[in-house]
Amino acid sequence: MKSNHLLLLALKKVREHVGEGTNTFRFLTSELGLLRSIQGIADVIHFIPMEGQPYRLTEGRVVFFRAGTLRLRINLCEVEFKAGDLLAVSPGTVFEFLYVSPDLDLAMLAFSNSLMENWQKEDLLQTYLQGRLFLHLSLTAKEVQRMEQLFALLWEVVHDRPFPRASVQSLISLCFHQLDFVRKSSQSTERQQHTRQEEVFNRFLELVNKYAARERSITFYADRLFLTPRYLSTLVRQASGRTVMDWVNEAVMQEAKLMLRHTDKLVYQIADELNFPNASFFSKYFRRMAGMTPNDYRRKDE
Repeated sequence: MKSNHLLLLALKKVREHVGEGTNTFRFLTSELGLLRSIQGIADVIHFIPMEGQPYRLTEGRVVFFRAGTLRLRINLCEVEFKAGDLLAVSPGTVFEFLYVSPDLDLAMLAFSNSLMENWQKEDLLQTYLQGRLFLHLSLTAKEVQRMEQLFALLWEVVHDRPFPRASVQSLISLCFHQLDFVRKSSQSTERQQHTRQEEVFNRFLELVNKYAARERSITFYADRLFLTPRYLSTLVRQASGRTVMDWVNEAVMQEAKLMLRHTDKLVYQIADELNFPNASFFSKYFRRMAGMTPNDYRRKDE
């Protein structure tokens, strides 16, 4: 695939793209990325297509927002982040930029699963490594200060020579202990119970993100949730204002876009992987949903 854009946001690919991995605000290896400020990726941002382009994270992220606003679609759900917010997501998470304010500033940690091999994993870190973590927290002033201190200490340590692998592992583990503490404190303070409708809808979205590439029957999702198709349809519409098939189609299109832009697979191969009868059927479906053919989408922004 020929493109001047950075389409795969894996640490290894970012490093290949920029050449020099480390600068005043960025530390980057094939296993670890650490940003002190968004200034550290000023030379990268301009190469990342933003509009209508989903990405699947090869490595997860822990992001601490200092200023501005960022709105993302994460695993099909729209989420907005502001100063004082923290996001932690697993490898395999799919996201899409929706809005980035000009004054956005953040600190970010990214690391591969391999970096934490042979390290005892506490529960939240284990959830991250297993691809099941999505955590959005609003921090108190004290918690903001603690995260700043952790990121500052990690920044100092990663520059030691030789690379202090065990110390970095320990600090990452400490970071997740802190996140787990904040998460539990937040849950205790809010004392809010998800309604049955919210719980089922969230579980439905998890299933759609996992199975939509192969399964597009309402009955399939209803059976998995031990509901009738009619009740699931009613519940999803009440919870989101959208139909079951709206969500399924969005997940299918998300996967199609990922494969069109991040792989060199031919259209008929993508059609087969997405369980379409043939390439022609897939192309018509894609054009109806996106307003352009798969090949036009693939060539967009080249």
